[in-house]
Order: sequence, then structure tokens, then C-alpha cells
Amino acid sequence: MTAGGDHTLRTLTADDVDAYMALREHSFGFPSDEDTRPIFVERMPRTVGAFDAAGALVASAGQWRLETFVAGRQVPLLGIASIQTSPSVRRRGIASRLLAHGLELARDEGIGWGLLYPFDPRFYERSGWQSLPSGVRLRLPMSRWQRPTELAAEELGSDLRRELQPLHLRCAAQWSFTNARTIGPWDVWSDMRPPPGERSAAYRVPDGYAVLRLREEGLDGTVLEVLDASWCSAAGRRNVLGVLAAYRGQAERIELEVPRDDGLAWAWADRWQARANETCMARVVDLPAALAALPAARELPPLTLHVVDDAAPWNAGTFRLLPAPGGCACERTVATPDATLDARALPLLLGGAARPRSVVRAGLAEGDERALATLFALSGGVTSYRPGSDRF
Repeated sequence: MTAGGDHTLRTLTADDVDAYMALREHSFGFPSDEDTRPIFVERMPRTVGAFDAAGALVASAGQWRLETFVAGRQVPLLGIASIQTSPSVRRRGIASRLLAHGLELARDEGIGWGLLYPFDPRFYERSGWQSLPSGVRLRLPMSRWQRPTELAAEELGSDLRRELQPLHLRCAAQWSFTNARTIGPWDVWSDMRPPPGERSAAYRVPDGYAVLRLREEGLDGTVLEVLDASWCSAAGRRNVLGVLAAYRGQAERIELEVPRDDGLAWAWADRWQARANETCMARVVDLPAALAALPAARELPPLTLHVVDDAAPWNAGTFRLLPAPGGCACERTVATPDATLDARALPLLLGGAARPRSVVRAGLAEGDERALATLFALSGGVTSYRPGSDRF
């Protein structure tokens, strides 16, 4: 149990579920009934609540443990979700204290990275979280799609985890901050199966896969919705797109998400971008743990950085970065830094999400751009992508 100003923080138990459900229903409009109660009971050990002097629950935050990829390496991840505060105590710093508490717990477990989905990015920016560029959702007329070609595709059964998880890990390793789907709040694979009565299918092709459903949309006719798709190579990409092309003539439109640096986004995003994706934000939880997972540090030249991180003071200060077995290490120093960075610059550079000059122009870093380029190189050329199917 931890004191947080005039409020006490502690992990919730099954005895707190009624108060939690009432708070959540007011905050999110989520239906609270006997059907959802068992779901929330399971969440209690992963949720920290703030209690006022009278013992009433006034705020809470889910603190999940997941796994993601950063620079091609699978690493543990802190996931913050369902932050909620009673209107009567808002703007008193309680949500920020819950955020800081989550970071402290994850740091003590050796977790280097954290992700969340914000209600307003500006609030979380004050605590060192940084929005990431993610995927682009396209909605194209099937007439603009490539014509089908002969392709050997294997249609899969209902156990998508068993059928696709090993292939997904190969594909996900190409990006930073893509969910490994090994652990988490719920099973992404089972959630991806549409309810009975909807037309759906899942296919595995060499170096790729696609999970699809067909839905009717009034005047728009039939839409082919790609619930999830990924590929491990250029050939895998061609194979997946070939599967989608086979639905030409059966659907009038196709809706799918692709990384921002994919050729489909280059060609069609300006004209055929569909609804926006939810913003995803990242931050370094613990700098040494985050750096230790970066495999591209074998020939790291001398590099000294000053990090500003008011919300996680253990990350703040001047550090010398050093090559280490299997990754990168850092040690505190009093040497003059080559560059100074806001904590928000770290996921952009180390996650390959933005180049040094863009980070400098955003006011998140200053100093020798060659030093920032060295830091960016630790991403190993891997860019960030977290598809909507991996939202938690």
C-alpha cells in the first residue's frame, strides 16, 4: 500500500469489483452487469486503485504485462489501460500518480518499455509519453485492387493461435512495438473470430497470413474487412495481397490496415484513407533495461547523452552509452553531453519512428545531430508499427 498525496494506492481485489464497475461505467459507459462482472474480477490483481480518506475508490489504472518487439528483439512491456478518475477529484494529480506508480512497479521488474492508448495525448505528454506513427487504414474500391493470380493458400480452422502464432512472431519481429501476442489482457487470436453467422475466413500463405470477414454495408454493398494480415518478406506480401485479390467480384470494397511505409499507403492513403486509428503512445520505463534490448550496439562509438525525465527521475541525468554483450549499456557520468533529449525523444529514435532532424525540429532534442544519428542507429533500421488488432 502506497500513499499518494492525500490518497492511498493499492492493488484491487475481488471485494473492490463493484466500486470499480461503478467508476468504469461512469467514465467509459461500459455496461456493468452480471455478465461482465467475472471479466472485471479477473482484472482486479492487475489494477491499482486510489482511495480517499474515507476508503472510497476514486481512481484506478490497469497495469498489464505484455511482450512486444523493439529493434527486432522480443522484450517485456508495461501496458497501461483503463485509467479512470471520479469527476469529483479530477485535476488533483491522481491519474499522474497512478501513472508514476505503474512505472515504478515495472522498473522494479526490469521492464524497459511501456505503451498506452490515450484519451488525450497532451495529458500523457506531460508524463513523458510520446505518440507513435502507426498504421494507415485504407478503404479501396475492389476495382482498384490488383487482379487475382494463381496462388496456393491454406484455409485455416478456428484455432488461429496454434495455426498462426509462430508465423506471427516472425512477421512481428520486423517492427518495433508490435505485440508478440504471447501474454496479455486477452487472447487476440480468439477475439479476431467474428460471431457465428458472419462470413469469415483465415488463410496462411508462404511467409504471410490474412484473417478476413465479409460484411454488408447498405449502398456500399459487400466490404472485405481484413481483421489482421502480416508478411515476413516481399514474396509474403505478394502472397497476402493475392489472397485479397481473389475476393474481387465478391466484394465491392476492401478495408485493411498497412504500415505507413508500405507501398499501399504510399499509393492510396491520400485518397482512400478510411477512419483514423487510435493513437498509441510509448515511453522508456527504465533506460538501462530499454537499452539492453537493442542488438545494434556492437560497434557503438563514444556517445554521451543528457536525458530530461521529470516523471521518471531514475532515467534523468547524463549517461555514457557503451556496447554490451547482446545489447547496449549505460553508466552515469559528469562528462559534457553530446546531445540533450526530452524523454519523449527516446521511443521515437530507439523505436525507429522518427529521424533525428524531425525530433530536433519538434523541440525534443538538441545538440550534435551526429550523436542523435548514432542513437537512432540503435533501432537497427526497424521502424514502428502497432496495428489496431493489437490494441489492449
